[in-house]
Amino acid sequence: MRVRIRRSLLTVIGLAVLLTALINLRGEAQQTGVSAPGIHARPPRRLLVRNGMVIYGNARPPAGPLDVVVENGIITFVGAQGRRPGGADAEIDATGKYIMPGIVNTHMHWHEERQPGMPQPIQYERNLYLAAGVTTAREVGGDFEKSKRWQAESNAHSIVSPRILVYPVVSNGRFGGPDEIRAWIRDMKRQGADGLKIVAVDRDQLETILDEAHALGLRTTAHIGVEETTAADYIELGVSSIEHFYGIADAALDRVQTFPPDMNYNDEVHRFARAGELWEQADRGKLSGVVDMMVAKKVGWSPTLSIYEASRDVVRAQNLPWFKDYLHPSLEAFFRPSRDNHGSYFLGWTTTQEAHWKKQYRIWMDVLHEFGRKGGLITTGDDAGYIYSIYGFGIARELELHEEAGFEPLEVIEHATWNGARMLGLDDRLGKVREGFTADLLVVNGNPLENLRLLNPDGADVMLINGRPVSNYTPAAPTDRVQVARGGGIEWTIKDGIPYHVPTLMGEVREMVAQARNRTRTTTP
Repeated sequence: MRVRIRRSLLTVIGLAVLLTALINLRGEAQQTGVSAPGIHARPPRRLLVRNGMVIYGNARPPAGPLDVVVENGIITFVGAQGRRPGGADAEIDATGKYIMPGIVNTHMHWHEERQPGMPQPIQYERNLYLAAGVTTAREVGGDFEKSKRWQAESNAHSIVSPRILVYPVVSNGRFGGPDEIRAWIRDMKRQGADGLKIVAVDRDQLETILDEAHALGLRTTAHIGVEETTAADYIELGVSSIEHFYGIADAALDRVQTFPPDMNYNDEVHRFARAGELWEQADRGKLSGVVDMMVAKKVGWSPTLSIYEASRDVVRAQNLPWFKDYLHPSLEAFFRPSRDNHGSYFLGWTTTQEAHWKKQYRIWMDVLHEFGRKGGLITTGDDAGYIYSIYGFGIARELELHEEAGFEPLEVIEHATWNGARMLGLDDRLGKVREGFTADLLVVNGNPLENLRLLNPDGADVMLINGRPVSNYTPAAPTDRVQVARGGGIEWTIKDGIPYHVPTLMGEVREMVAQARNRTRTTTP
């Protein structure tokens, strides 16, 4: 990440300001030739992203420096500057930066409040997801009418938002017999459902749901839970994908999970504590068999590793540094341990419970890695708004956890981009920096393949030698000035060819949070 600074500037500003200019997360100092407010959230007819290293999206190594030309929202050129057609209405200088496809979040929810009586503006969440590079979001189980309206507004570019796909929930207790199930699914299809999320159903209901979904060409995803059915039933009957970890380990138990006599599944302390004991009870050979079934039947997996991470280290989760500026008071209140709020189950959470979850993660990640190694389709989703996970920050952490599971950073970015497009049936136009594809692009300050944390909306610590960002493996002479400063971050998220300046988005989020905190202070007795 290089910045050209006029020598006269060096005589005016001190070292601290210079360092900020060199690696400022917000990227203003890194812009050359354009003013951020001049192109932010405005659709140019012809956009040039110039002189960046390109990560294609399908796990092939990066190449560059290359130029990317976008015309009316479509990538029309990816190549060397000497071959590029001239002229552009707007230009982004990507010198020293990386260009990659937009992230596909395959598991998320839209929330307008988390704590009752404490509104949380929907734009707060939209900004955070765009700032984390999410250009496509699969909403699984929110307010259907609102989500469809927001989907239309996003498609028309009348709101600042990722692209939205809407998967309403079909679950036990909602219906009577098979005819009612089929009628409801047909009605959802008529209203524009992009797919279905299946939750907590018996085998006969599942047969009807998936049969009707297949007949209508609807994709399906499943939150299986502890039910009559396990992942084996869903795989056999042709579900498109599975969320989280539920049901997979259940299909590899000798019989059922061992629960204590006082188990209460409606008590979330019980439920989530015992969920952390599930994978160590599964038979490892049978887990491999479940993986083989998923691969053979082409069932994808959105593991959402980041959403349960607090269970293995709640103190870390409660003290994330970005809470200071970006945690909305409604979300903060929702996160506090409570019997009332879903996922707020940390009432006297113990080290023993954390130890079980740490072991669970090791097994879960090993199985996920085996699934990927055998050709399974893995995507990224964050399920944020619960369990100390803020929108956007959760998807950034999801990528880091995929690397912890054993995947190379190139593979992780493939999970987040091209694989997500494949899971949602959008792989004919999204997920690659490819001519003819929709221009969903990210311009990243630095190389995310060297450090995935550069994709965090709050940036990352980077090493400087004599004021220049370098790899922390770089040797330093005794006379060199070695420092740490804040850098990285996505500078531009481009969706449908429209550039969104991430520092501007995050500034708006900080202002929303500050205003909400002021209101909370003035209304609290």
